[in-house]
Amino acid sequence: MKVAVIIPTYNEKENIRRLIPKIEAVFKTNHIPGYIFVVDDNSPDGTKLAAELLAKVYRNIQVISRSSKMGIGSAYKEGFKHAIRLGNDILIEMDADLSHNPRYIPDLLSKLEEGYDIALGSRYAPRGGIRNWSFIRRLVSKGANFLAIKLLRLHATDATGGYRAYRRNVLAKINLSKIKSDGYAFQVDMIHSAQKKSFKIGEVPIIFVDRTMGKSKLGKREIINFAKFVLSNTLR
Repeated sequence: MKVAVIIPTYNEKENIRRLIPKIEAVFKTNHIPGYIFVVDDNSPDGTKLAAELLAKVYRNIQVISRSSKMGIGSAYKEGFKHAIRLGNDILIEMDADLSHNPRYIPDLLSKLEEGYDIALGSRYAPRGGIRNWSFIRRLVSKGANFLAIKLLRLHATDATGGYRAYRRNVLAKINLSKIKSDGYAFQVDMIHSAQKKSFKIGEVPIIFVDRTMGKSKLGKREIINFAKFVLSNTLR
């Protein structure tokens, strides 16, 4: 089956130059018929050009250029639609900042082969973990994850993580056009919507490593929007 990795970018030039060769090496070593879709929100640092140069080298990369910073949720949805239109069967989400190690791609695919519809890369599953985060960042992440899982009764240990694999039929059934959330909330919304459709969710333990270059996109507004999403869906 054809596998697509969707990577949203905004000011990730140096990271994307390091990440894509690592993904390509995993594809080659594991004989994965893989494709990469970089969705760039008009990065002023030249991320788009860096990705286009890599596309000329590897030939299995498509760069989707957007006019402005429109959010990670809409970037993933746009990437999903392009990948599905081109016949990909499995769609993988991955951050551009090297916090998600490409070596876990075969593990995510193996989990789907076991019969699961979605495979989550989990920082909080046994043998999973986080490196180089401050106490405050860990507290925010664990708190958000705990609230989402408990209040929405999600069948996962890591509902807010952005490293995961979907079968294409999941995205068709949950109707992406109805997913309006972004950031942390987008990841939870996707799992919540899939669970309501009775899709089977599995998890793969991963070690998440904080970025060494560039700035985190997590801000107060995103945390507030996440809280609003969880509470509004709890009350329904």
